[in-house]
Amino acid sequence: MEIEIVSRKENKVLEREEIIFKIKYEGKTPSRNKVRGNLGSMVGGKVVILEYIKPVYGISEANGYARVYKSEKKAREVEAKHIIKRNLAKGGEEKEPVEKPPKKEEGKGVKEEPSKTEEKKEKKGEEAPKDKAEEDVKEEGKGDNNE
Repeated sequence: MEIEIVSRKENKVLEREEIIFKIKYEGKTPSRNKVRGNLGSMVGGKVVILEYIKPVYGISEANGYARVYKSEKKAREVEAKHIIKRNLAKGGEEKEPVEKPPKKEEGKGVKEEPSKTEEKKEKKGEEAPKDKAEEDVKEEGKGDNNE
């Protein structure tokens, strides 16, 4: 894997260095950890936050954007939480496993009740019963027209 720095800009206000780079590689796109490690060693072993790595269609190349901070504390102050999780997952902020709801097993002798929408489909030809209040209002209105 080869990393070529396309542009390097110092942002004094946020105390970081912004880097646009190209990666040339063999096989599949290298992992974020590998790129972060190699880029960190190229620029001085500081805190490297990768914003993105976008593979170029058809060739074994990718374009990327990273920000390099002098301290992890400053990076945590400036960067968004999801970017921090993606790049600095150590220190008690590891990703929590997402619990999936249990799958419903069909054909195990458990009969499910039909939902309300299914009941409506069955009664499609029948007219649903009306509320009693609606019927009372209509009956009162009939007498008014005859006067």
